[in-house]
Amino acid sequence: MPRAALNLLIVVTGLLVITPSASLAEGVPATSQLKMIKFDLPAGQLGDVLTLFSRQAGVTLSFEERVVGGFSVAAITDEMTIEAALQRLLSNTNLQALPVSNSAWLVQQKTPQDLITLNTINVQSRNRDLKDQTYTEAASVNLITQQDIERFRGTSVGDIFQGTPGVLISENRNSGGLDVNIRGMQGQGRVPVVIDGSRQETTVYRGYSGVSSRSYIDPDLIGSVKISKGPIMSADGTGATGGLVSVSTLSADDIVKEGELSGFRLRVSAIGNSANTPEPGTYAGYYLPRNAYRSQCRFSSYCTEQYIMPASFAPEEGMDRPSLFEFASYAGSFAAAKHFQWGDLIAAYAKREQGNYYAGSNGPAPEITYSAPDKLAWYTETAVSMQGASRFRANERIPNTNFSSESWLLKSNVLLPNDQSLEMSYIRYNSSYGEMMPSQIRSFGQARQWLDSEVTNQTYTVRYRWQPIKYDWADFKANFWHTDALTHLNTPGVGSVDIVDNVARSDDYQRFGTDVSNTMMFYSAGELALSYGVAAQYEDMDTDTPETEGFYAGSRSGWRKEFSAFTAIDWQFLTAWTLEAGLRFTHFSSKDNNPVTITNNDPACVSDGAGGCLEVQYENSHSGTAPLVALKWQAYKGLQFYIRHSEALRMPSLFESTSGWSVSPVLDIPLEPEHAKNQEIGLNYLTDSLLTDNYKVGFKLAYFQNHVDDYLTRTQPNAWEQKQGGFNDFFRMRNIDSLDLNGWELNFSYDTKYWVAEISGTHYTQIEVCNVGSYVRYYCNDWGLPESYINNMIPPNWHASAHLGLRLFEQQLEAGLRGTFMGERNSIPRYNAPTGFNEPVLWHSYNLLDIYASYKFNDDTTLDFTIDNVTDRYYLDALSLGLVPAPGRTARLSLTYNF
Repeated sequence: MPRAALNLLIVVTGLLVITPSASLAEGVPATSQLKMIKFDLPAGQLGDVLTLFSRQAGVTLSFEERVVGGFSVAAITDEMTIEAALQRLLSNTNLQALPVSNSAWLVQQKTPQDLITLNTINVQSRNRDLKDQTYTEAASVNLITQQDIERFRGTSVGDIFQGTPGVLISENRNSGGLDVNIRGMQGQGRVPVVIDGSRQETTVYRGYSGVSSRSYIDPDLIGSVKISKGPIMSADGTGATGGLVSVSTLSADDIVKEGELSGFRLRVSAIGNSANTPEPGTYAGYYLPRNAYRSQCRFSSYCTEQYIMPASFAPEEGMDRPSLFEFASYAGSFAAAKHFQWGDLIAAYAKREQGNYYAGSNGPAPEITYSAPDKLAWYTETAVSMQGASRFRANERIPNTNFSSESWLLKSNVLLPNDQSLEMSYIRYNSSYGEMMPSQIRSFGQARQWLDSEVTNQTYTVRYRWQPIKYDWADFKANFWHTDALTHLNTPGVGSVDIVDNVARSDDYQRFGTDVSNTMMFYSAGELALSYGVAAQYEDMDTDTPETEGFYAGSRSGWRKEFSAFTAIDWQFLTAWTLEAGLRFTHFSSKDNNPVTITNNDPACVSDGAGGCLEVQYENSHSGTAPLVALKWQAYKGLQFYIRHSEALRMPSLFESTSGWSVSPVLDIPLEPEHAKNQEIGLNYLTDSLLTDNYKVGFKLAYFQNHVDDYLTRTQPNAWEQKQGGFNDFFRMRNIDSLDLNGWELNFSYDTKYWVAEISGTHYTQIEVCNVGSYVRYYCNDWGLPESYINNMIPPNWHASAHLGLRLFEQQLEAGLRGTFMGERNSIPRYNAPTGFNEPVLWHSYNLLDIYASYKFNDDTTLDFTIDNVTDRYYLDALSLGLVPAPGRTARLSLTYNF
């Protein structure tokens, strides 16, 4: 075990030794209001569910059957406090739970005075309790609530993740999709984005700058987001070597007020710092076709037009930045929900129209530098150069940042007889957006507004559950889902920025999946939950893009199958000790629909009888297992220590297993599964009575070591490997030796009635990429590899966030600010560090300040106002693939009406 982890383990062990035996025996009272319990309650009759609730919570509930009769409740599968779970169960009834002792409640009807008091108590509890998971789990977890999303919406969809430690969004200013990076792991299924139980990630070719994996959802349709870092042992965690992003869409409880049967939510937003989208072909940014120009020529042939310095190196258009409160973009949504005797029904629609945004004015914006004129024999020469983070000017309208989308959500939760429930959902996402290959901006000098691309993504999900009250051995779940993604991409031809050279590509991506699991409870030796299940998915990708020299201009065609089975236990064998352990088996197979080019001298050649070789299609198949084990000790009230070892296998993705422009699998380099081995040791602390009651304090410190064997990426060919001919000899897809990402992560929150303070951050102590190959001097380094996709996935050495908010006028007004602090990524050595086509984007470190205010006029109407990037910073986002600056100072005004 590395020294840092060993030192922390010694500290934990020391605490075990010096802790008085009385405190060990004492443990933590089961009824502590801060104890987070993972409730697994089915939908059904209230009386039956309350009985199961008392068993899972370890408390006593007293009620009369006639009082609770006639009420049906929805399922609860969240981790929360006992008090919060009780309030959720009774929220749509005329009942209340009155505490009669430390571990007992009486359920009875409310009086009018009770109704008023309870409504006041429950205003904040749900969001606060949801985020408590960060400080109670034996793993690194972060939660994003609806309140967080509305408070810090940002300009791009990925901005809702800003401020989450260890989490960054790659290429955030393109397409409206999400490409999530967790602790340096990103793309190709390493960090699945699961929306209501379904996966929808698609991989998009981004020229020489690499690839982008995209998932789509409108923020107005999100109920909450849970981010799990590192491998997890659940049905939807197959292949998640970096972590899992679980998105829950709106539920009826998000829309219907407590005590009501139906509800509606109308939200409209106005967004500034943007303008109407320019016509395709409109130029932007500086363009220097030459690095020196002539004047005072002795002969006119020496001063032809190409040598004469232009009056300007950038167009005049696009510099008309609007004022702060000039709103040209908008977003709106409408959601409705109703509770029925048989269940819930939810419907929602969201529309977003965003023009091209403008860059900031303060920071490393480009500048043109002119040398002193140099008098030569036949003419005078003046050298010209550009210095700055990007070619786009300060305060300039940035091309291809326009975005338009429409989204629909239809969802129902049906309560079936005999403790059964059925949830069905449909999500349709349609978007058109500006997009340009990052390599065109970086390598070919000019940038232009391009033809819009379009994506239509449809997701279908059916989730069945049977959790009989009287059987501890049954909590059966079955999930069936299908994702239908159709993408129409418009990108420049290789080496060109002319609209006439546009390459139109269409990809049809179909994904089908299912998972079935069951959980059994045992109480003979503590409390033990035994879970087991299977998951399977099938992916098929096709294209109608015209074939060019055997490849599909970046598009791919093939299929992939994956099956996994897992078993896991969560065993609280003593009051203060909990063991989590599991094992997952995974098998996959894939096939490329495009034939591999085979020459006569290839060992794989089988004669076709006509002087050539029979067609060969690349196929692959692998299996393997990966374990997980974690131990958590609750030393005393609110304080926990944990140690965790988790592994995961990621089988080669469909993109990696099929041929296309820039890289294809080859027969002499077999692609193996990635094998992630993550270790984490940490401390949790959570209390609501540090100084006074209802002052909630949370603290988490974790040290993590993420080691990946056989990391799969693109590289350059080795000298001893078989030649493929032509452009194919620039690149090879292969498993490299290893990747290491180690570091510390901090979460801190102090939440009171009058103010809230949050601090979080991640610091990497080691980033190392290792591969033994030709043409490199050092086999291990901290920046990347020649031609590798990983070059633009390396996170900054550190990043942090701080948030301070005030609650005034009986919490009607909330106002605050957030600072985001981003370090630089590791630099590239000047010598002996070839990058090839995939030169990393070296962003500058930057500090951002956002402010917000939210005023609640009454229970129905809320006005939100934010200004992002108050200091109008000019900067490139961390993990930006292209040299595209982020938005400058941007105001947003939002009105939400619930009725």
